Amino acid sequence: MRQPKDFRLLWTGQTISNFADSLYTLTIVTLVYKLTGSALFSSFIPLARVAGQLSCGLLSPLIMDKMKLTSLIKLSQGLQAILFGILVLITNGMDTSTIPLALVMVGLLSFTDGVTTPVRNSLIPQYTGKDTLLKANGLMATTDQMVLMLGWAGGGILVSRIGGHAAMLWILALYGISLVLTVLLREPHGQEAGHAEEKQEATQSAPIKEKSSNAVENRRKAEAGAWDSIKEGWVAIWEHSTLRLILTMKIVEGAVSASWIGALLLIYVTDQIQQGEEWYGFLNGGYFAGAILGGLMLVTLTKRLKRYPGRSIALGAGVMGVMTLFFTYTTVPWIALVLTIAMGPFQQVREVTQRTVFQQACPEDKLPKALSAENTISYSLFGLSVVLLSWLTDRYGITFVYTMTGVFNLAVCLIAVIGRRKLRSDAIS
Repeated sequence: MRQPKDFRLLWTGQTISNFADSLYTLTIVTLVYKLTGSALFSSFIPLARVAGQLSCGLLSPLIMDKMKLTSLIKLSQGLQAILFGILVLITNGMDTSTIPLALVMVGLLSFTDGVTTPVRNSLIPQYTGKDTLLKANGLMATTDQMVLMLGWAGGGILVSRIGGHAAMLWILALYGISLVLTVLLREPHGQEAGHAEEKQEATQSAPIKEKSSNAVENRRKAEAGAWDSIKEGWVAIWEHSTLRLILTMKIVEGAVSASWIGALLLIYVTDQIQQGEEWYGFLNGGYFAGAILGGLMLVTLTKRLKRYPGRSIALGAGVMGVMTLFFTYTTVPWIALVLTIAMGPFQQVREVTQRTVFQQACPEDKLPKALSAENTISYSLFGLSVVLLSWLTDRYGITFVYTMTGVFNLAVCLIAVIGRRKLRSDAIS
């Protein structure tokens, strides 16, 4: 690795921050549900999170032009700690009248966090280099799944044992630890100052013109520059065939990305395998366990997988498609559980390989904005997928939805097979 210490700091800091995110989401949902007794009101919490992340995805390129990546992730973590501290004060003695304010704070927290993932994924290849990039991504993916599982499992225990406000104070401490680790990050070797400073110096050295005409001209340039900055990541994806190929696969996957949300999985449990709600917990836990197993497998098999990324993606998507179809039509609970666990490794192989090729194929200076654009599409597709698949479930049943999910995964497999040479050439170049 180029900067192993900095990668370890980034990995540890982001793991703790993601753990805090998962804990606080469950804690706030629990507090709101206890106050209102309404699942609808509780669902506004994840909705506020998605809204904040989407807004940040659209606007973050403007911030990326003005700051270095390490400065940006430090600012993001600092703002998260401050905003969460304010949320802690709001939830102390929380009642129904403060729920709207809490939702605003959740949205602001998600807005500041929305820039973290593309910045983190842009820093990883600069800290690790190509040789260990797939392993580093696998490690990140494994810990992401672990903290999600621990957060959702441990969050309920934490709230029930010590109470919602005390839990919020512990979570605030986690954000503080993450901030300390993030502040220690150094700029990747060989990185120069951003274009914003050069533009500022050029502006300062330029001759002064008439005040009125200069103001109009500056306004036009600022508007054009802002729009160019926002669309730069999208243009980078459009102009690069490999990035377009990966985004195409992401769009196909994203159309059915909500098939594993709790509401649909619960319908599967009650309608298809005809079991009690406890089996929803078993399948959900099996899904996370399989994802963690897949991340560990990636770490140990990186040399084989990175030589043929197209085959790796096709294998992951193809096996996921076939297993999903078996999962759809089985009526035996234990078979459904085994299939859920077995899907995890192949899903991780597909997702992490896609991310690694994207990082390698995209020009380094455009990577943060391209990743931000890709995140924006993913969040948007997930929201649309929730609505679409919920409607399809009501209209045609859960079997139709999971059949569709399996077929779409097989379509991703076909796309990867067709584009395997292109994926390999960019991965090893």
